[in-house]
Amino acid sequence: MRRAAAGTGIGVYATDLPAVDGYFTLGEGATPVVALGRVGRHIGLPRLTAKLEGLNPTGSYKDRVAAMSMALASTTNRRGWIATSSGNAGAALAAYGNRAALPGFLCVVPSIPREKLLSATALGVTVIKVVGVGERASATRERSLFDAVRDLAEAHDLFLGVTAHRFNPDGMRGVDTIAYEIADADCEPDHLYVPTGGGGLVTAIARGVRHRGLATRVVIAQPSGCAPIVEFVEGRRPAPVVDACSSRISGLQLPGPPDGELAAATVAATCGWGTAVPDAAIHRAQRLLAELEGLYVEPASATALAAAAEDRRRGRVARDAGVMVLLTATGLKDLSAPGPPGDLPECPPDGVAAHVGRWIASLA
Repeated sequence: MRRAAAGTGIGVYATDLPAVDGYFTLGEGATPVVALGRVGRHIGLPRLTAKLEGLNPTGSYKDRVAAMSMALASTTNRRGWIATSSGNAGAALAAYGNRAALPGFLCVVPSIPREKLLSATALGVTVIKVVGVGERASATRERSLFDAVRDLAEAHDLFLGVTAHRFNPDGMRGVDTIAYEIADADCEPDHLYVPTGGGGLVTAIARGVRHRGLATRVVIAQPSGCAPIVEFVEGRRPAPVVDACSSRISGLQLPGPPDGELAAATVAATCGWGTAVPDAAIHRAQRLLAELEGLYVEPASATALAAAAEDRRRGRVARDAGVMVLLTATGLKDLSAPGPPGDLPECPPDGVAAHVGRWIASLA
């Protein structure tokens, strides 16, 4: 397959990324920054903005990692790739792996949302579910999976596509391009809130922010039911590890985040911090984005907004601060969030007018 030249997709920033022969782009990157005026006024942050990573080709920021990873895998002549995923990474690696004609093997969590699983299996990747990781996972079981996948990659000459700096540092450099785009758009925020599970995303964002000389403080946003990095940053734990996760926010359920210490250090270098919020607050933030701004994101994405709202409520962030939230993936990735109560009403065609009449009355 003909490779895309540098200058397209994340290749726009080729001089700032690891050297490769070329990229197998699907048009990743160049995602917009939009003002969140109604939500911002609602939570007391009128200068609130969002970067919409759900507009990447497979619906999440992981496309940037996958584009970089498959370029590296092809350049180093690997026979294929292997990775672990809670959903988004698997879909991205599958798509870009196919683009690069590289077969893949994917280990997923049993609690993976059906929507994320279908997007990977539809692309023909070999997938297995690994018991004991994801929801209610233990750090020990999680670590054993990472170790097994790393050893298998080495044994079979496969590219290790795990989206963490500990296992795939050069591939994770693709995420730095988010910060590069923010800098190039001349919309430097005072604070940038980043949903955080394994720590790889927030590490890359903070690194990119510093590389471009931005004064932005990067903030780690985690669900309180699985917040090992936040608790470590706050000095409540000697290491960024918890025994198990009780949060049900898909993608952020890592009790032993592989990049936990690196994330804490990199964020501290931006004078940032960590904020944890309960699942219920995350789901409220998801609804706010949908109802007030027309943005339907997965719960993991809404963690950034929930954390920003909490910090404003506590006075940690000033009302006039420029705050950006990173919305990492589309809501179509995870339809498990609480929906409208009860069954929707049904009626024959001649009954529609009565329903519209009640709706008009409710608007008044």
